[in-house]
Amino acid sequence: MLLIAILVTEALQAGLVGRPTILAKASEPPRRNFIVVYYDDSFLFAARHAGDSRDVGGNTAPGLFVHSKEKAAWIQIAAISTAGGRFGKSVSDDPDASKKLLVASVAWDFTSLAQRPYIEQPLRTSGSIVFPDDVAYESDRGRYRLRYLSSWGVPGAETVLYIDRAELSAAFAERSPRR
Repeated sequence: MLLIAILVTEALQAGLVGRPTILAKASEPPRRNFIVVYYDDSFLFAARHAGDSRDVGGNTAPGLFVHSKEKAAWIQIAAISTAGGRFGKSVSDDPDASKKLLVASVAWDFTSLAQRPYIEQPLRTSGSIVFPDDVAYESDRGRYRLRYLSSWGVPGAETVLYIDRAELSAAFAERSPRR
């Protein structure tokens, strides 16, 4: 939480108008325990999970990372703004939706997060971490849409957050390139 407070302060001191859509820091590339979530001609989104403590290198800290192809650099997204987001939960009044969600190994309710300015990444349930399972670029709005838990096929269960593409580019402009 302290990291998020520091990043918010830095963003406001840098003169950004309003609330930035991401809080990020320069990062080394994730080298293991990660999957590519999305990529396009400009950016690659990757999720690093904890791995297995039995691995030679041990566990890794979970995180959401973005690589800029133009800058040949990586950032780690610490938090994403809740502005314009939609927040899901694993319970539903719809019988068909309830039947689908009944087999979930953990429950989640991210609805209270709408009251916060930012949500730390990755999202956390009572017993797991959650990364976006679908990322898409909305060119008409100049932003990326990140959908979490959309694979359940229940609109009320998924959480949706947005990252402004210009702010994502700016996050790399402020940092020295790392390969």
